[in-house]
Amino acid sequence: MFYLDYDLPQLIRIAEDKLRSFDEERLKTPKPLDAFDFIEFESGLNLQTDPQRLTPNLSIWGLTAFNDGHWWIWPEGEDMPQKHPVKKGTVLIDERLLLSDASIGWRNFTVLHEGFHWVLHPRVFKRQEVVYQRHTSRDSVSARIGNKKPMLSGIQITEWQANAATAAFLMPREAVTFAFREVLQVPSTKTLPMQWTLPIDVKISEIADMFSASYSAMKYRLSDLGLLTGIPCCSDFTEFI
Repeated sequence: MFYLDYDLPQLIRIAEDKLRSFDEERLKTPKPLDAFDFIEFESGLNLQTDPQRLTPNLSIWGLTAFNDGHWWIWPEGEDMPQKHPVKKGTVLIDERLLLSDASIGWRNFTVLHEGFHWVLHPRVFKRQEVVYQRHTSRDSVSARIGNKKPMLSGIQITEWQANAATAAFLMPREAVTFAFREVLQVPSTKTLPMQWTLPIDVKISEIADMFSASYSAMKYRLSDLGLLTGIPCCSDFTEFI
C-alpha cells in the first residue's frame, strides 16, 4: 500500500501547527477540549449529524470517508445491516461513543484520530475505490506513539501517524509537562523522569482530565515524553500501532 513516510518530528510539527491555528493557548496551558470543534475547524470535514451504529459490536469507533460512497450501519434491534450513503469528508462516530456516560477521553481521541487521517492521508486514500473508508477501532487509538516506527504494514503505519499527531495535538508537550509538575508538585529543579508508583498512578487520571483525554492515552504520553518511567505496559513497543 502507498503511504507517506512521515517521521515523528514531522507529525508533531503538523499537529502543533494545527493547534496553533485552532487554539494556540493549549500549546502551553492545560485546557479541556471538545474534539468536535476540531472537525468544524478543519476545512473539508463534516460530522455525520445522525448518529449510527457502525458495527454491531463496537469493533469500529469512527470512520472517515475519503470519497463519496456508503457504509453498512447496524440499527439497534435490527438483525441485518443497512446501506448508509456518505459524502466525501464525512466523519462518522459510533453513537455509543456519544452517550452521556461514554468516555470523553476515548471520544476525543477517536474524533481527532479521524480528523488527522483527513489532514495527513488525502493522497493515500483517494487512490482507493469510491466506497473506501478509513476507520478507527479501539486498537488503533489505544496504543502509544513511541519515538520511532516499528515494522508495520502500510495501513498500520497510517494508524501510527494518526495516533502520533492526535497525541501531540490533544496532549501538547509543554502543557503536559506543566500539568505534570503542578499536579505532582514537582519542583522545576527536579530532574525527570520520575519513577512510576501507585500513588503517582492515581494522579494520571487527574492530569488526563485537564486535557479531556483518557487515562490510557495520558499514561502513554507521560512515558513517551520522558516524564514517567517504569509504567506497567509502557516498557516496550509491543502495543505500538
